Amino acid sequence: MKRYHFIYEELRRTKEELLNRLQNADKNSQILLYIKAELDDVERALAKMEAGDFGRCEMSGELLPDGLIGMVPTARTEEDIKMMEAYLRKPLYS
Repeated sequence: MKRYHFIYEELRRTKEELLNRLQNADKNSQILLYIKAELDDVERALAKMEAGDFGRCEMSGELLPDGLIGMVPTARTEEDIKMMEAYLRKPLYS
């Protein structure tokens, strides 16, 4: 876990912030669904770190690229990474 210490600490802070937002949000707000979904993703990533499984695809078990997992530590599968890569590509023309 030393390798991902910075990411772990960032995820812990994010979890605290999301919990705080849940406590202080209007209970009828539509945004609660998104906050809860993000909190679930963060908690899953933290659990994977604690279990030593962080950075692996949940489907294939293959390692995910460190650069992208560092940007989006809640990515779960190679498919998630492929979707991110599609958005990160620069066009050949402008």
